[in-house]
Amino acid sequence: MSRSTNRSARRRPSTALRAGLAVLALLGLGSCVNARHTVRSEHYDRQTVAEVFSAGYEGIADYYVDAVPTEAIAIGALSGITTLDPAIGYARRGDRLTVTIDGRPIAEFVTPGRDDTVRWAMLTSAAIDAGRGVSKPIHDATPERIYEVAFDSALRKLDRFSRYLSAEAARSAQASRNGYTGIGITIVGRDGETYVTSVFEHSPAQEAGVEPGDRIVAVAGQPTSGLDIAEVADRLRGLIGSRVDVTFDRQGRQITASLERRPVIETTVRVHRLRDVGYIQLSGFNRETANSLESGLEELQSGGPLRGLILDLRQNRGGQLNQAIRVSDLFIDQGTILATRGRHPNSVQHFEAHDRDATSAPMVVLIDSGSASAAEIVAAALQDAGRALVIGARSYGKGTVQQIVPMPNEGELILTWARMHAPSGYGLSRFGVFPSICTAESSVDVEVVVQGLRDGRLRAGEAVHRRRGADTLDPAGQEALLSWCKANHPPSDDDLDTRIARRLLDERDLFQQAFNASRIALGERPETLR
Repeated sequence: MSRSTNRSARRRPSTALRAGLAVLALLGLGSCVNARHTVRSEHYDRQTVAEVFSAGYEGIADYYVDAVPTEAIAIGALSGITTLDPAIGYARRGDRLTVTIDGRPIAEFVTPGRDDTVRWAMLTSAAIDAGRGVSKPIHDATPERIYEVAFDSALRKLDRFSRYLSAEAARSAQASRNGYTGIGITIVGRDGETYVTSVFEHSPAQEAGVEPGDRIVAVAGQPTSGLDIAEVADRLRGLIGSRVDVTFDRQGRQITASLERRPVIETTVRVHRLRDVGYIQLSGFNRETANSLESGLEELQSGGPLRGLILDLRQNRGGQLNQAIRVSDLFIDQGTILATRGRHPNSVQHFEAHDRDATSAPMVVLIDSGSASAAEIVAAALQDAGRALVIGARSYGKGTVQQIVPMPNEGELILTWARMHAPSGYGLSRFGVFPSICTAESSVDVEVVVQGLRDGRLRAGEAVHRRRGADTLDPAGQEALLSWCKANHPPSDDDLDTRIARRLLDERDLFQQAFNASRIALGERPETLR
């Protein structure tokens, strides 16, 4: 679940940072001794490195969900540098930071105030530079590698979802969120060759008949054998309206297609009818998900009245917050969809439905332990609103919103800045959303569920009831709950979960029984199906 900062430009170094770099050099109280490597790398610039760390430290100070002293972040970052060469050490003693090699001091710096982001960034850069003077592994590391190990170490101490993306990884993430200009395929590298893994709907590749499994032999007449997938992707992308010749190998037969590059957004919505039941699979949440879903609902309903809807969110890892809200709003006519709470004033938000219920058909939502983030928002909102019966396994338990902080090197920091709360008030973090009917046990089948509902042995609200009491359990009880109703069920329109959903939608008395049990477990009065 991510959102970007409101800043339109990359973070630029402050005047204090530029002026302070020279001052910091005067704070070093020691000198390099027993130098093992003293030649400076032409690609490493201490001021540029300080600017990147300054942007990162400032972003954490501004946006992270909990207040964390900048000094702790900086010490964590330096700890990451030691993974490049364990002989190098960075030790904080009182108001001094000492750089050592094999335990011997080589440089010492006066530490700034605990939350002085600019001076801690300068100190980080200077301390790394001191290590570079005596360590070949650190000296030979590219600036990008320095950022990766430093920020990975610093952010690992915060939470499991905050992370650093290199410039290359950030470009890929931006393309996933916002689309890109290309031919509309995903690719994978295997044994030095590049293969198509999926083809987007309504894309140039689909129109040309490209299929998953095709091997890309050449792009613009240049062989691709031996190239990594980033290089192949760069060759496939280009200016809107430009064309590129791509040669594919399909089971020994080569096909060359001239493809026009167009803005491409990954298809995240797939719909079709299972007789009189609409099946909707959401694989993610990008900027077009809600619009595509709205069109998909119109398509489903144009085929005649629907007895029910199945919304399959299994293995959906999430995406954009605003899209999760819009998707939920398509099915809920009133009430709360989500509340978020964090330290930054803008992170405290309350999202309400706007009387936009696009269909009155009864609904089943399918989730599993791979359903995360935006998928959990939708599942919790529809369950708490009494709009859908949730079937499957408990969700991943991400339950946080991430802020995207642009960096001067074109990388990104992804920082947790808010915690998500379901409409009924419970936090989505860690435990996630529990289904009304758990299908994680291997002994479950359609008839077991149906008969269990009929004779009362299967309590449809049991999982929901357990979830609502999670925070009152002792640590052992919480660990036991985390391992209960846990499973990964890849999305399918004809597996156990889907067959149970269709059976319940066909037998309204059973659906109503399970639906009411879930409502009671949520602490609300049961309702009659619309």
